[in-house]
Amino acid sequence: MNINFKKIEEKWQKRWEEAEIFNANPDNREKFFITAAFPYLNGVLHAGHLRTFTIPEVMARYQRMKDKNVLWTFGYHVTGTPILGLAELIKKKDEKTIWAYTNLHKVPKEDLLNLTTPEKIVEYFSKKAEEAFKKAGFSLDWRRQFTTNDEEFKKFIIWQFHKLKEKGLIVKGSHPVRYCPSCDNPVEDHDLLEGEDSTIVEYILIKFKMGDIYLPAATLRPETVFGVVNLWVNPNEDYVKVKVYDEEKKSEEIWILSKKAMNKLIHQNKKFEILEEFKGEKLVNLRAINPITNKEVPILPAEFVKTTVGTGIVMSVPAHAPYDYIALKDLNKLDEVGIIPLIKVPGYSEYPAKDVVEKYKIKSQKDVENLEKATKEVYKAEFHKGVLNENCKEYAGYKVREIKDKLTNDLIKKGYAEVMYEFSVERVRCRCGAECVVKLVKDQWFIKYSDKKWKELAHKCVDRMNFIPENYKKIFHEMIDWMKDKACVRRRGLGTKFPFEDGWIIESLSDSTIYPAYYTIVKYIKEHNIKAEQLTNELFDYIFLGKGDIEEIAKTTNIDKEVIENMRNEFIYYYPVDWRCSAKDLVPNHLTFYIFNHVAIFPEEFWPRGIVVNGYVTIENQKLSKSKGPLLPILEVVEKYGADVGRFYIATAAEIPQDADIKFSTLEKTKQFLERFYLLAKEIIDMKDNKESYIDKWLLSRINLHIKEYKNYMDNFELRKAGILIYEFLEDLRWYKRRGGNNKEILIKFIETLTLLLAPFTPHICEEIWEMLGKEGFVSLAKLPEVGEIDEEILKGEEYLKRLIEDIKEIIEVAKIKPNKIYIYTAEDWKCEVCEIVNKNRDKNVREIMKEIMKDERFRKKGKEISKLLNTIIKINAIPLDEEKILSQNKEFLEKEFNAEIVINGEDKGNKKRFAIPMKPAIYIE
Repeated sequence: MNINFKKIEEKWQKRWEEAEIFNANPDNREKFFITAAFPYLNGVLHAGHLRTFTIPEVMARYQRMKDKNVLWTFGYHVTGTPILGLAELIKKKDEKTIWAYTNLHKVPKEDLLNLTTPEKIVEYFSKKAEEAFKKAGFSLDWRRQFTTNDEEFKKFIIWQFHKLKEKGLIVKGSHPVRYCPSCDNPVEDHDLLEGEDSTIVEYILIKFKMGDIYLPAATLRPETVFGVVNLWVNPNEDYVKVKVYDEEKKSEEIWILSKKAMNKLIHQNKKFEILEEFKGEKLVNLRAINPITNKEVPILPAEFVKTTVGTGIVMSVPAHAPYDYIALKDLNKLDEVGIIPLIKVPGYSEYPAKDVVEKYKIKSQKDVENLEKATKEVYKAEFHKGVLNENCKEYAGYKVREIKDKLTNDLIKKGYAEVMYEFSVERVRCRCGAECVVKLVKDQWFIKYSDKKWKELAHKCVDRMNFIPENYKKIFHEMIDWMKDKACVRRRGLGTKFPFEDGWIIESLSDSTIYPAYYTIVKYIKEHNIKAEQLTNELFDYIFLGKGDIEEIAKTTNIDKEVIENMRNEFIYYYPVDWRCSAKDLVPNHLTFYIFNHVAIFPEEFWPRGIVVNGYVTIENQKLSKSKGPLLPILEVVEKYGADVGRFYIATAAEIPQDADIKFSTLEKTKQFLERFYLLAKEIIDMKDNKESYIDKWLLSRINLHIKEYKNYMDNFELRKAGILIYEFLEDLRWYKRRGGNNKEILIKFIETLTLLLAPFTPHICEEIWEMLGKEGFVSLAKLPEVGEIDEEILKGEEYLKRLIEDIKEIIEVAKIKPNKIYIYTAEDWKCEVCEIVNKNRDKNVREIMKEIMKDERFRKKGKEISKLLNTIIKINAIPLDEEKILSQNKEFLEKEFNAEIVINGEDKGNKKRFAIPMKPAIYIE
């Protein structure tokens, strides 16, 4: 039978929309507010979006079926430069862009060539996104939809920025930012083609002296300067001797550094005059003075020196840097230059680099993979457990993790060091195609995420929050500690005008931090046709903070007092957000900003409660790419496989923290599973017989056990486990039928339960089956089934039979025989007594249980045998069962299974009976 999934989907999507069943309004029920980071509309929604959005979608439906008042809705992110850049590329008819959007995003060429303005792009892709969400069956409250370029939303952002500035958290100054020289703007993750995850790293430049010339060596670990035995340069790379003028200090010096480093430092308050250009080999064997120790050290060649990172001058500390240790060994210079230990680390000798080089059996600099492992191991151990030794002079006794700031400040004050800013990755490229730089921007506006008191509030919030997976609590604490001031405005792009200085626009990650609060009120703005000019800061103060005189606010805004009160009450009812869902790429930026900005603006009772972080998506092991592919738009999944298939597959393809790899063959199998489920439901509904049997009670117990497990999994966002459990339902049905079960009443209960549990994942087909079952209303609003009686004994009994059948089959297969007679022996009585003692003492450890058993003199005589038996009973989770009774009741069934005579506890053939233990009978086949 060919099932028309598309027709079923259209039918129920229409009914949901007509009945407006997903529109959320405050009432007396417990609320549940779940959100996801809204999508950026510079293309169609794809498989990555499908995963990130299906997780909260499934949870929203599940919580609705727990009779909670669920608010689940969406907005669209459109601010920043990517959409502007895309419009320009389309206007130019850029070949790569045309190819990507026609082939990957599936935009007809005639439509694409018309998208020459940001407004047209937003309109086109917002309609496509809405179509994708609706066709995928998302249970959204569509009244609350908006884009970040809506004039009304911009007023909400202006209010947010006023709140931050009032607290001194919006500041103007000179700070390092990721910068595109071509666009002449700071850039954020959304603006980048490459290096989206890049951060700005602070290098310390230790200024080694060679006469009146400085060689600035870049390091992330200034404490290691006390152990420098030589400097490294790359002999094959370009270096320059330059006159460097520091604009801030008004000072002039002569430096030698790589040419690439000079080109980067131009953007960091320095002007250069090139005096000489040469290859690094010219510096080899010259000597320089360590400004901290006054020790003269040689300059040596090393091809591992990257002139794209730091200055191309690298300090060599072989006691603590595996690369330095092995490079000096390669040059046979280790004995000549010496080795100076600096850090005491538990578990290592005074030369940790030597220890790990030997541990990983590293023979040369070419073993980069093991050198990287060794370096990470040493640096991690030293950072967390290391203490500086006496070679570090006045800093001896300091912990490594506590010394960097103090030592850096001291070195800078003495004129021995400077700061250089660098990307955490080698290549960062703007969407315009230009290479980005770290720039010290003057008179730039920043959000002061470095503020210590603000960080303390953010930490307090994280301590109270729930995280899935749990280890992200620690990660968010680290993100908060790491967070530095962030540029919050730019000169071009879509967005909200910066309220404190003309010519600036609020950048795209700064306008998307607390917008879930806007979801609670936007329906009123739309319903009452409230204009942007009516949305004053005083109005938002009242709605979100409870401040101000409502009579005065109603008068000045010309908004009805009752509407304002409703907005305030709706915010109070739904806030805070229970769960915020996003992929892991937003952890170091958006999700951390989300915490910071909430704690800065809202009272504690409205702080976020939980964050869910999911892994990425690949397609047949290939990384998703909007410009190169593969992409797999949501609409394509829905069209080819069906909404329910795509939803169920993507939600259960991997546990939430893990990356999910989409495989088309498995998508097909998911489709076949849902087809089987539908046909099975139809078959059961059309049944005539109602034959009762012993096995009915087992199936009911299994159903109730599954309901219990399902609720536990779903409450903990373990969607994959819930999905596997749903597959187990059909395995249970197969066993039930195999055991002769055919009770329509029980089978209807089975289908009804499975329909309810599947409904959050596959709502369309479940609505159809719910209707076929003759149920009133929507399954989407039905209550989840309660957990009924679970008969543990009957469950264990059937498990016992299944295990026995598998054991017999294994013996037959190994022995390659056709059985005539099968002898089954149950455990001796004393073994069953031991099993009873074990089960009565489940709360105790093995030693305590053994002590309990040995109170009986009979058992003391069997010491070794008892010990072995005890461990086996615990391992197989055996419980006391009347095995002989189970076997006798099912003798006919077993004989039918194996077409052989079954003998229970008969003649002890082959002396097998002695091997029987509780729930694992001995078997002899002839």
